[in-house]
Amino acid sequence: MDIRDTLNTEENYKAGLMSNKEALQYFQEKLIKLQIDLDNGIENYKKPTKEVYNSTLATILSYQKDILFATYSRGDSLSEFKEEYILFVACLVPIWRKEWGYEQMIWALSIGLLLEIDEEIFNHLVDLVKKDDPEDYLIDYLIQYRHPDWKIRINYNFPIPYGFTRNIIEEENAEHALKLLKEYLTNKWYQGSRDVGWYDLHKQNVKNHVGYWSFESGALCKLKGLDYKELEGIPYFPYDLVKEGPEA
Repeated sequence: MDIRDTLNTEENYKAGLMSNKEALQYFQEKLIKLQIDLDNGIENYKKPTKEVYNSTLATILSYQKDILFATYSRGDSLSEFKEEYILFVACLVPIWRKEWGYEQMIWALSIGLLLEIDEEIFNHLVDLVKKDDPEDYLIDYLIQYRHPDWKIRINYNFPIPYGFTRNIIEEENAEHALKLLKEYLTNKWYQGSRDVGWYDLHKQNVKNHVGYWSFESGALCKLKGLDYKELEGIPYFPYDLVKEGPEA
């Protein structure tokens, strides 16, 4: 088992996974109790039970996301990663909103395409996008691969860094597209993510670092049929997932 994101150690990934899974179980058990309270009209909190229920769902999603990323970063098998991905989607479905969930949707769609996940799971994501329409070029492009009739709109919710992906998508020359993808990975994606909560986390508290991954880069490489071997070793590129994904 080779670590895929070497900014953290195997020991820290292992400890973090154990801690996050324990916390996840705690909040899942809390959610069951909250559901009972909701069903019986019981208000045991300062805030309305429904509000506490929804915030608990968000907490569960956050822990499952960290488990998903750490599983990949540590070097676990892609079959194990796939199991955590399916759980991640299940956590995402009840609460996803375009106002806060852009990255989560990009991750979910991209990984789903790389794993060639079954239609039922992928369509749960499509239904979320239909319901809360974020009107985003990259999201539309990812969905269109599995739904050819899906309309692509020329708009980006986050032009920095994701707007650059349009250059990659619309470049018809494979060699040029690969160069653009390399530029995105080396100069655009991480540098353009300064406003997100996980940026530079490894410098602030490395034990909480679960990995930095531009899963959409992997999806673009696959969808455009680019030579993924040319991207081996480039930080943030999910090489193993592109190489082996459907076999997970």
